[in-house]
Amino acid sequence: MSFKNSKEKREMRKLRKVSKRVLSAFLMTTLITGIPNVTTLAAREGMVSDLEESNIVEILHATLIEEDRLDEILLYTMLADCIITVSGDSDGMHIDITTGVVGTASILGVKDIKVQKKTWYGGWTTVAVSDGKEVKDRSTMGINLLYRNAEKDATYRITCIHYGDVDGYIEGENNSGEIIFTY
Repeated sequence: MSFKNSKEKREMRKLRKVSKRVLSAFLMTTLITGIPNVTTLAAREGMVSDLEESNIVEILHATLIEEDRLDEILLYTMLADCIITVSGDSDGMHIDITTGVVGTASILGVKDIKVQKKTWYGGWTTVAVSDGKEVKDRSTMGINLLYRNAEKDATYRITCIHYGDVDGYIEGENNSGEIIFTY
């Protein structure tokens, strides 16, 4: 490639420099955030049956628990924490999820609930789901779920999205952390 004058050479160097910076920024971002939708799985011999069983997902029915603790009108509004509690008995794993807002929400709810079981390789597989429930014109609400197929000494976690609309829709994600079902 030949250049007619030094101005073209400078412009070409400048273009290369910018290109290198853009490529470097892209690579750095990719390395920091990871590559989305890439999951690896190393299976040992004889473990195929465990992987095949994880495809069964149970659908749970959420029972609404309506509560209204805040009767006063406040000057500001916000979505409160979402609290997930788990207990067990001979029926299975009982899951209670409560959420609230400061003020009164035109709509308040919990959705996209997943009961996930820890796999032998450290990942999570969804074993039960629920659409959840919602209420109108309330400041607090809760739901109750029963997962009958919980296995003793297995590790689970519950994830969900809680949401409310008080002068604007807002939602948050919640994760119970690891729970060992010992009942």
